[in-house]
Amino acid sequence: MSTPALSRRHPPREAGFDEVDALLIRALQEDGRASIHDLAETLRVSRDVASQRLRRLIEQEGVRVVAALDPHFAGHHVLTHAAVVVDGPLRPVAERIAAMPNSVFVSLTSGNMPLVFESRHRDSAELHEVLDSVRAIPGVRSLLVTTYVDVLSGFFVADRRSPVTIDELDTELITLLQRDGRMSFRALGESIHLSPSSVRARVNRLVEAGVIRISAITSGQLTRSRIAIGLGISARGDSAPIREFLLRSPDVDFAARTHGRFDYVATIEGPSAAHLLRATEELRALPSVSAVESWAHYDIVKENYERAIERAVGGNGGWQVAR
Repeated sequence: MSTPALSRRHPPREAGFDEVDALLIRALQEDGRASIHDLAETLRVSRDVASQRLRRLIEQEGVRVVAALDPHFAGHHVLTHAAVVVDGPLRPVAERIAAMPNSVFVSLTSGNMPLVFESRHRDSAELHEVLDSVRAIPGVRSLLVTTYVDVLSGFFVADRRSPVTIDELDTELITLLQRDGRMSFRALGESIHLSPSSVRARVNRLVEAGVIRISAITSGQLTRSRIAIGLGISARGDSAPIREFLLRSPDVDFAARTHGRFDYVATIEGPSAAHLLRATEELRALPSVSAVESWAHYDIVKENYERAIERAVGGNGGWQVAR
């Protein structure tokens, strides 16, 4: 994954409210456990300002910093994006899809397919079962599915993976961090009866092995610091420039190479519609882009990457993800 380093994108000292908030969220997406000192250095503000901004984002703007299990570690080998045509109101359908354990993201959007969702599955058979369940929901007329082949960037994807065996204490830590990714090492240690230094070593090992990634998500709502649109990109010729653009753009929150309806699917975020338009126009200007379909996210009904882990024979190091 490649979220650009914030140190390469210093904001001006007199940055506006929205820009500072957006940069703070981006910093937390890169490292959800970044210290207040490091956040203040990145934003070029005082520690008090960084602390106040962080507290407000969490308490008033719905931002959460949590740990997410890497899909591969979780045994999810089929990741999909689906767009749904609905007759009648969208929310009842969205809530039914959000209640499905395989769905991790559900959003009400603009466009002629005004509901999109992402889901994860063990295999194609499980995917088809879930899609049949979605088609059976009253009001669903049709849906189009795109499969993620290679996730280039995203909250839930680790930068790297390495073999690791986890034990009961690790699973307890993961569970706690899925609720609050910024929980102090001291509080974590008190919860599982270990010293803060031992907890720090375990958390670092889990992150470095790619088992979890600790980052910021917006807890199901868009804020004045965050406007988001989805992009479905069709390529012509060599698509490498598209991949490079999605990897380097600071506005890209999620991107994947895909099979199906599009060649790439991405989400871009920014503080204003004008900002997102500039980013989209830069993408459209690439000769390798054949077409770009976009949809605005009006209301994120679900954004939840939590998964429980249970003991099981043949799992990852004797453990596997509960479904």
